Amino acid sequence: MRLGKAEELMLRGYYGESCKKAIKLILTIADSYGCGTTIKIRSAHVSGVSYKNIGDPGIEFLKDMSREGCKVRVKTTMNPCGFDLDKPWLFDVDEPFFKKQMEIIELLKSMGVEPTLSCTPYYADNKPRKGDHVAWAESSAVVYVNSVIGAYTNRESGPSALAAAITGRTAMTKEHKEDRGPEVKVEAPLAVRDCADWGILGYLIGLKVPSQVPLLLLRKGYTRESLKYLAAGLGTSSSTSMFLLDEVGWSSRKLEEVQIDQPEIADIYDRWALTRTPSLVFIGCPHCSLGELRAIAERLRGRKVKKDVRLLISTSRSVYAEAARRGLVAAIERAGAHLVKDTCLVVSPIKLSKDDVVLTDSAKAAHYAETMTSSNISIGKRWRCIEEALGS
Repeated sequence: MRLGKAEELMLRGYYGESCKKAIKLILTIADSYGCGTTIKIRSAHVSGVSYKNIGDPGIEFLKDMSREGCKVRVKTTMNPCGFDLDKPWLFDVDEPFFKKQMEIIELLKSMGVEPTLSCTPYYADNKPRKGDHVAWAESSAVVYVNSVIGAYTNRESGPSALAAAITGRTAMTKEHKEDRGPEVKVEAPLAVRDCADWGILGYLIGLKVPSQVPLLLLRKGYTRESLKYLAAGLGTSSSTSMFLLDEVGWSSRKLEEVQIDQPEIADIYDRWALTRTPSLVFIGCPHCSLGELRAIAERLRGRKVKKDVRLLISTSRSVYAEAARRGLVAAIERAGAHLVKDTCLVVSPIKLSKDDVVLTDSAKAAHYAETMTSSNISIGKRWRCIEEALGS
C-alpha cells in the first residue's frame, strides 16, 4: 500500500480511534480492488439512514463512532430516512420507530453530516462539479453523478461512504480514473418520453447488462431529469456505477452490442399492470425537482384526490422549501395530495397489506416495494398515476 503522511497518522490513531477504523476500512477496500491506494474526495453522501434499513446494529455502530468524537472532514449529506420529520403520521410511524429514527439522525448530525435526507442532493445541498472526486452511496445518485454530472465516485455502501467522509479519502478504483470507458454498446432507438419510460429503460438495460458500463445510443431529446430516472432504473437492476452517452465518438469502438426494443418496455408495464383502483399513488423516486413539482401542481389545479386514495409526492428538504416559497406546496395540498420530504416509500415503515394496490411512476420504487411489502405493485406513466388518484 502506498500511504501518504496523513494516512499513516490515521493508521497510528493520531486522529482518534474512529478515524483509524475508517481508514482501515478504506484501505481494505482499496486492497481488494488491487489498486493499493486512495484518492482525496470533495464530498460524501451516506445511505442507510432509515431505521428500517439499519436497525439496532446500525445504531450501535453509529453510537461507537459518535462516542469516539468522530467528525467528517468533507461536506457530507444524508439519504432519506423513514418518514417526513414534520408529518410522521403519514407513514404509520409508531413511537419506538420514531425515537430510533431520530436517534440515527442526531448521531449522524453529531459527526457533522448534514440532515438533507434526500436521494437527490445534487439539486442544491451537495452539488459536485464535473471532474470532482466524491464518495457517494445511493445507487441512483451514484449513476447520475458519474454519468450526467461527470464527477467520479465508487458505488459506496453506507459504511464506506461514512468512512470516506471521516478520512476525506476513498479507495482508488476504475471509477476514479479519467480513462473510464464503455464495455458494451446498448442501442435503444425508442420513443421514450415519460419519466416512467426512462426508469423502465434503465431497468431493462441493467437486466441485460448487469455489471458492465454501457454506452447508450439514444434518440436525442433527453434531459437531465429523464436521465435521473434512467440512472435510478439502471442502478436498481445492475451493479454498475455509470453509463456513457455517445458524445465523444465512443460508438466507433468495437464492443458487444445489446438492443432494447419498444415491446420490452411494454412487457415491463404488463408485468406491473394496474388491475384495480390504487389505494396509494406514489410519485418521487428519485425525489422530484422543482420543475416537476410545478408541473404536478398545475395538473392538480381545481381537482381533488379521491377520498379512498392517498397521493404521496416526495421531494428533498431544500426543494420543498423553495416550493413552499413559490406556493406550490399549498397548491398541491389544496387538491388533497401530500407533498412530503425527508423520505421515500421504500425506506418507510408504512403499513401496506395484500389488499393494497400501490401505483407508481418509478421502476425503482416498484422493484423495491414488491420485495419489501405484500401489496400489489403497479407502474404507470406519471399523468396516468395522477389521474388515477383524482376524482372527476
